[in-house]
Amino acid sequence: MSKKTLHASRSTHHTRPLRGLLMVAALCLPLLGQAKVEMLDRIVAVVNDGAIMASELDERINIIALQFQEKGQQLPPPAVMREQVLDRMILERVQLQLADRAGIKVDEATLNQALAGIARQNGMTLEDFAAALQQDGYDWPQFREQIREDMIISRLQQRSMASRIRVTDREVDRFLASEMGKQMFQEDFHLGHILVRVPSGATPEEVQAASSKISEIEKRLQQGEDFQQLATTQSDGPKALEGGDLGWRPAAQWPSLFSEAALELETGEISAPIRSGAGFHILKMIDRRGGAEKVVTQHQVRHILIKTDALTSSEQALEQANRLRERIANGADFAAVAAEYSDDPGSARNGGELGWVANGEMVPEFEEMMLNTPQGELSPVFETQFGWHFLRVDGVRDADMSDEFRRMQAMQALQKRRFEEELEIWVQEQRSESYVDVRL
Repeated sequence: MSKKTLHASRSTHHTRPLRGLLMVAALCLPLLGQAKVEMLDRIVAVVNDGAIMASELDERINIIALQFQEKGQQLPPPAVMREQVLDRMILERVQLQLADRAGIKVDEATLNQALAGIARQNGMTLEDFAAALQQDGYDWPQFREQIREDMIISRLQQRSMASRIRVTDREVDRFLASEMGKQMFQEDFHLGHILVRVPSGATPEEVQAASSKISEIEKRLQQGEDFQQLATTQSDGPKALEGGDLGWRPAAQWPSLFSEAALELETGEISAPIRSGAGFHILKMIDRRGGAEKVVTQHQVRHILIKTDALTSSEQALEQANRLRERIANGADFAAVAAEYSDDPGSARNGGELGWVANGEMVPEFEEMMLNTPQGELSPVFETQFGWHFLRVDGVRDADMSDEFRRMQAMQALQKRRFEEELEIWVQEQRSESYVDVRL
C-alpha cells in the first residue's frame, strides 16, 4: 500500500475550544431535553433486533439541551426535539449494527490516542481533559464509549462508500480546467442548510407534501424568521440540532448542487429550494472567504504495515505489529525493521518512508494518528482498512501549494463531494432496509 493507496476522501481534524468540541462530539453523544421523569423505563423505538429505551432518549436530549443553553439558543418544542433526537439515534443504531456484523471495532489503544489528540487540541493532558468533562457533569466512561461509536460509524461509512466512489485522472483534469476548479482555490464557503427529506420510493403525494413544506419554509425565511431556529425545528438534515450549520469548506468540496447554488449567493443570502435525491434543500451563505494561495502543513512520515490474509488473522497481525513496535522502541532501526517486515511494498523498500504527507492525503485513521503523534515518537499500533500499522513522524513543515498538491486537493474535493452525495442516499437505504418501529 503506497501513499497513493492510502488517500482518503476527507480530513476530519479541526482545532476547537472545549465547548465547541463537545458540540461536535454531540453527533455521537447520548444527548439533553426537558422531558418529565418517568418512573418506569419503556421502549421508544425498535431497530432490527435492538431497542432504544426512553431513558437513553432522555439522556441524549438532556445533553443537547445543555448545549443549547451554553450557546444561549432557544430550545425547539419538546415534541420536535424528541423526534429529531430519536431519528438521529435510530440512524446511529442501524449503522452500529451494520458495523458489528462487519466486525468493525476500535481497540483501546486507538481510542486512547484519539482522546489524547482531542485533549491536546484543547491544550490539556488526557487526565486534565477527563477531569474537566467530569467537572462539567459528563460521565467519562460514557463519553469514551460515545467517541468509540462515532469512530466505528466513520469507519463503516468509509468502507461502505469506497466501492461507490470512483474519480479518474481525466475527471480531475476537467475539474481543474473548469470554473468550479478555479473557484476551489479562491474561496471557502460557510453554509447553513435546511433539508425536507423525501423518503426512498416516495409516492407523488409524499413528494408534493415535501415540496409544499419547503416552499412554506422559504416563505417564512423571506419574511425574516431566523434561519437557525427554522433549521432546528423544521429540518431533517444531519445538522438540524446545530441550527443547520455545516461549517467551512472549499467551494468545490460541497456537493455539486450546493456549490453551484452557493457560488451565486452573497453573505447572508438564502437560496431557492434545491431538489436532490435526498429531498428539498435551502442553503444560507453564512460567510465566504479566500482568494489567496494556500500554504499547507506537511508531515514526513514512515510506517510499518502488517496485513491480515488467509494465513494471518487480525489478532496475529496485531501481535506482530506490537512486537515490531517494541523492538524499535528498544533501539532497533526503524528503516531496517520496515524493510524486512512491512507488508507495504511501496514504502518498505524505502525503510517505511512515505515522504511528505499533507493533511487530507491519508485515510482518516492514519491521518488522525499522524496528526496526534508527537514528532520523533512512535505511535500506538492502530488499524485501518489495510491492516495494522504504527508510524513515526520525522518532520513537520509548511509548504507552498504545488501543482501536484493542487491535483491531490482536486481529487479529494471530487471524492468528498461524491462521498456526501452517496452517503445520504446510503444511510437512507440502510434505514429503509431495516426494521424500525417508533413508539413515541
